[in-house]
Amino acid sequence: MMRGTNVKHSKICAFCKNWYDPTNSAIVPRNTVGGFWEYDDSVWNICKQYGTKRSAGSGCNKFYECKV
Repeated sequence: MMRGTNVKHSKICAFCKNWYDPTNSAIVPRNTVGGFWEYDDSVWNICKQYGTKRSAGSGCNKFYECKV
């Protein structure tokens, strides 16, 4: 399911550089000037910080840097 968020104010795994998604297949731009993007929260990928699979919609206090 696609969910929307403002990447300027959120710390969601789908937008973290540590969440391994080299093709950015789980994210879709909606209004990049305003910082609004959508992400597919059913996608799971490896987090480089934890070394385990995490959902795109997960968040943590180790959010490194936004990749968009």
